[in-house]
Amino acid sequence: MKKTVSIIVGVVALIFILANIPNIIAQAKLYSYNNNKQVTTETRVITFDEIFETLYQQMKLAQELRGSTKYSLIGDEVRTGLDDAYDYARFLDKHPQINSMKVELPIITYKDDDRTIRFISGKGEVLEIEENGEWKEYNGSWDDLWKELIEQYNQNDH
Repeated sequence: MKKTVSIIVGVVALIFILANIPNIIAQAKLYSYNNNKQVTTETRVITFDEIFETLYQQMKLAQELRGSTKYSLIGDEVRTGLDDAYDYARFLDKHPQINSMKVELPIITYKDDDRTIRFISGKGEVLEIEENGEWKEYNGSWDDLWKELIEQYNQNDH
């Protein structure tokens, strides 16, 4: 009787492990990613077209990674960075008088045996804005700029 119970428990444990192999692999890759990613900042002058194209490529990367067994959880990280950085494209689209922005973007690079994954991981800092052809220094966070411009345009509307 004990032998039968041991065999049944062993078979159930084996089935459980086999059923969770994709999740185990994804968790192992995420662990490796968290311990081996390189976080840097990159200063870029962005226009609507440039940031839109960059974010489109990042969206395709996120979809590809999320669809894989190995990199699915890293794909979630890429998607989170995409969602944060998308505010730049939305902002430039809604404010045509701002031609471009000089920003310091957080970039994550992760290399393993199979591939290199590189993406914008958030909003970063706004350094300058080009409004109506004139560069203006700005030293603050994205959220600060957003609030300031919202207030400025609300005042202009009234």
